[in-house]
Amino acid sequence: MTTEDPAQPPADAAGADASDERIPDPAPKHSPLWVVLSRWLLALEAWLRSKGGPGLRYSLRGFWALVAFAGIVLLVGPVINKPLTLDDITESASNVTDTWIARQFTADYRVTRAEDGRMDVQVEERITAQFPDAASDAGDGAGGERGIQRTLASQYQGHALTPDGIEATMDGKTLDVGRSETPTQVRLTLEGDDTLQGTHEFVLRYNLHDLAFSSIDPDTGRPVDLLKWDVFGPSWPQGLSGLDVSVTIPRDVDEQLIRQPRSSLTWLMVAGGVWLDPEPQAATGSADDVTYRFISDENVPPHAHAGFVMSFEPGAFTMPPQTPLYWVQVYGPIAPLAFLALTFLLAFAARAVAWGDARGRPWFVAQHEPPPGISPHLAAQVLRRPRAAQLAAALSAGQRRGLDSDERTSRFAEAARVARGTGTIGDLPLALLRSAVATERRTQLTMGLRRIPRGFVRDLFIAAPLALTVVQWGLLRQLSYQATLSVVWWPVAFVVVSSVLALLVLTIALSARPLTRRGALVKQYLRGVGVYSERTQLTARGPVGDRLLPYAVLFGPPRPVGKRVAALIAGSIGETARARESRGDFSSASSLSAGARTAIRGLSLLLVAGSIVAVAVLPNPYPGPVAYRSYSGDVTGTLFTKVQSFDAVAELTRADDGGARLAVTEEVSVSFGDEGARVPQFAQQWRSSIDGYDLGLEVSSVTVDGEPAKFSVTPDADTLLLATELSQVLTGTHDIRIKYALTSPVVPAEDSSGIAVDRMAWGALLTGWANDANWGDDPAPSPLRLELRVPDELAAEQTAGGWNTAGSESSGTSGLPGAPGDAVIPFGEFEATPGTKVPSVEESSDAEGIQTHVLELKRNGESGYPSELTDDDAGATLDFPAGTFDRPNTEQVRTPEQQTSAAVTLAVFVLGGLGSVLGLAVAFAGARRSPGMFRRGIPRDLARWLMPSVVLSGAILFVWLSAQMPGDEPTFLPLALITLASVVLGVTGLVLTRASRNR
Repeated sequence: MTTEDPAQPPADAAGADASDERIPDPAPKHSPLWVVLSRWLLALEAWLRSKGGPGLRYSLRGFWALVAFAGIVLLVGPVINKPLTLDDITESASNVTDTWIARQFTADYRVTRAEDGRMDVQVEERITAQFPDAASDAGDGAGGERGIQRTLASQYQGHALTPDGIEATMDGKTLDVGRSETPTQVRLTLEGDDTLQGTHEFVLRYNLHDLAFSSIDPDTGRPVDLLKWDVFGPSWPQGLSGLDVSVTIPRDVDEQLIRQPRSSLTWLMVAGGVWLDPEPQAATGSADDVTYRFISDENVPPHAHAGFVMSFEPGAFTMPPQTPLYWVQVYGPIAPLAFLALTFLLAFAARAVAWGDARGRPWFVAQHEPPPGISPHLAAQVLRRPRAAQLAAALSAGQRRGLDSDERTSRFAEAARVARGTGTIGDLPLALLRSAVATERRTQLTMGLRRIPRGFVRDLFIAAPLALTVVQWGLLRQLSYQATLSVVWWPVAFVVVSSVLALLVLTIALSARPLTRRGALVKQYLRGVGVYSERTQLTARGPVGDRLLPYAVLFGPPRPVGKRVAALIAGSIGETARARESRGDFSSASSLSAGARTAIRGLSLLLVAGSIVAVAVLPNPYPGPVAYRSYSGDVTGTLFTKVQSFDAVAELTRADDGGARLAVTEEVSVSFGDEGARVPQFAQQWRSSIDGYDLGLEVSSVTVDGEPAKFSVTPDADTLLLATELSQVLTGTHDIRIKYALTSPVVPAEDSSGIAVDRMAWGALLTGWANDANWGDDPAPSPLRLELRVPDELAAEQTAGGWNTAGSESSGTSGLPGAPGDAVIPFGEFEATPGTKVPSVEESSDAEGIQTHVLELKRNGESGYPSELTDDDAGATLDFPAGTFDRPNTEQVRTPEQQTSAAVTLAVFVLGGLGSVLGLAVAFAGARRSPGMFRRGIPRDLARWLMPSVVLSGAILFVWLSAQMPGDEPTFLPLALITLASVVLGVTGLVLTRASRNR
């Protein structure tokens, strides 16, 4: 049998050769960028082809293979400059005498400032080395040492240190210094001619440059010029018995220090250090220089670190430009990503233009005959219409010649079933998969309808993404072991983006199958079939036996086309028993059943995933006891700070705008210790809001020994944290004065009778202060005094007031007694427990138009402070009739915890109620053995997917919400009951709808 070539369509036979029947088919227009990039690619391809053939292609493939191999080595091979592990360090300590140990290490650093402002350092190291005797001290394989090695840094913080002026002696004799270099280090070899035993003294002199670098001071947050140096250098694998380090700087440079230098000596997690004081001038011998010195006579294992830190004012030294290696290290990891991004653009341009479909005729005509030699399934591949390909194949199967009536009806019924699923969301993944593995995909190539654009450019788009992605992963592994130079390299983000770009480029390159001239003519012929079917409404009117129908369904939106074809088949073959049987899952569901089932399953997974994410990221609304940062040692520099005395004076006044104002002055005597590595600081914390009402807390000043001090304030939940930013190292006892004000200290509340009141709640010390080592340890602060002053005119309007006790509103705790009579100890009514040796005292007085209430807290030995005054915020609460003050902040702001509690509580109620309803319905249907519960369809998905996920999600949220919920929380019981009901009914429903019950 002969077939016509679809490249020569029978236009004359169709009677469509008249010029007015021709449908224009203009060439696609591309953006200028795509056109330019494609021209570059085509020019590159032509140039490479002119330079070589297969040999050059294989060479380029070999290059990318080498790049990939390098990436594999980085990924699975040894780590370059891998830091020593704990095992490495501890093992080297056991072999400390195998080579030599430093009986004494003396280093003298002389820092000068050059004329151009840059730092120069002259270093002299004296190392007294003890070598083992070959017969006694050495371990296996030891002995035979002819000298020592020292490793110096040549790159530091992006600066080239340029070690020069290197000279050395051993026991007074000059040595020739061996030198080997890596990009960041210089290794010096100091050796004699003979094997060494016993004690020998090595002297090494060298110069370093630009050791200082710009940084941010961690104690003040301000820029500094920092000299932070490890005297042992990058590697020190020897043991140590004695250390003596001195640093000499010009006096004018010393005046630019913002604080005392600090020394440190560390090994693993054992560390020590001291703040350094200048050596006496008599010891230095120069009035123009200042010397700092630190000494250690401790035995230290190998791989220790000893160093010093000097912080200078910004601009004290001129900084050199960053080295090329620095820029390579910082931006080098971005290079693969940038290359992949460029490759991604080029691949898109190639796909759109250089690898675009060939052109057919400038026009095409409507066709009323199937294309010769082109099956419907192959036509779907040519047109790239995968979603309707199965329907086209099913219709073609029903039209096959030689079928009897029943077989034809059965096949058209199957085509109707396929039509109902065509274009649905659930069918999309399967349609794409079927298209990817269809044999017709390769048939296009063998018939010459499509081509693979082989060449140098395609090789690049395949090899480069694979190789560069492996390199990027390798760099991620290598750099994960190194210190971060700059926040330019976000490893995870870069690797993920690189991998995604590589996958996209690979997909574009491997899936590129542009149409040939022959394929373009076939496509135009098929488009002519589409025009004809649209004009004749073939998919709606039929008949189902029309040979063009399998091709017609490839045009138009697949979902509406599927619906029309399903209705067409139903009207043609009738609803026979066999047809109904063939419809399977679609007989009990609507035409949207596949999409609905997919949506149900997706929603089920999202519900469970969402509940898990919620409990992982949301703040628990019942966090339990709060550990305030100022009392937990969580503020830098406060670990060795001890409060000696505390006096807080608060005065309540009526502001000019009619609102209330509470001005507070705190006098704190603080003892600073210098044991820490950070500058000693002081921190204090106060409540800034109560139940969502902003108190308008403002800190106006902080002084230390009468001098203004810099400080920072940081919101922390419903509190405000103040921390000093002292730059000088203070030791001993100092006086700190803090002035702050609550510009809106009054909040709305209700007394015990339910009457609305204006409540002023002041907490000078937050809950937990008495248990903090800085406040509660011996010696106890003395005095520890709170004073509240109230003008007589306001005191006359006061309805109640007293000192805070457990349950005061100043704590912001809801659900507790709200009236001062229940939550405070009224002024004048506090009585110490009988038998208390050191009782706390209070007193009230009225003088000069001001009522004054004073509370002096004292610790009674091991019994501590009186619990009734320290179990809550230490302070006072006053009640006034509602409307006494005009409050500037009348809007209550819900805290994140309150918002979370309300949202999660509502979610648990909704999920519990929905789970109970679904569980009850499923259990009832299962008990009646409803057929829909036991075969594929929406009812079964509701029972086996949605209902369990709703119950599980509600249970997850309930367990998380109630884990730290107070015992008297009123919402606990209804939440527990509705969650329990949903679990019981859900499990019952699953049991009653199990598959075995349908047998």
